Amino acid sequence: MFILAKYGDGKCSLFNPDCMVVNLVRHMKEKCGYPEETGLDLVDQNGETRGLSRYPPRTNAAKLFNDRHVYILVNIERAPDGSYRDVAPLIEGGAEAVPELYKKMTDHLQQLEMQRLEEVKRENERREKERERQRALELIEEERHHKKKVSMASPESLAVEKSTHKKTPEKSRPTSRMSLEGKGTSKVNISRGRCRKH
Repeated sequence: MFILAKYGDGKCSLFNPDCMVVNLVRHMKEKCGYPEETGLDLVDQNGETRGLSRYPPRTNAAKLFNDRHVYILVNIERAPDGSYRDVAPLIEGGAEAVPELYKKMTDHLQQLEMQRLEEVKRENERREKERERQRALELIEEERHHKKKVSMASPESLAVEKSTHKKTPEKSRPTSRMSLEGKGTSKVNISRGRCRKH
């Protein structure tokens, strides 16, 4: 598979797009002599750009092109936020050399910009909904913890806790037979001692 890219003063170069997008763009810049900061892209005869900068770097570029088709190298200027500013055909004479194609390119890029803004809007709405859902879950969790603390600190729970901590009175233990007998013998011994003194 290969494509033909036109640029400069009637120059053409063959490229094999069956590779990652990042590699194709780097190879085109090196071969055609454009600086790294160039927003390089390719446009077909219908004025539709391939949108190379809109795809992840490791995307296979082959699916974006038709085999053996002719494309024109263009430089797409974008703002820091990624919005479209302008497009310039990288051929001799620029936009004036291909006025009809240039108009198609600008119309196509404006449509893509509107689609991009819609995607950004939908993504922002999705993130906002996710943040609201997260806040709601946090509030529910806080309320649950609060109810748990209140229930633990209620008078009923405190009364139950106090009652469980009260010591049960020990039952009086019956005196053993040996202790009773011991007491009896001591009395007898005392009484006998007194008798002996008299």
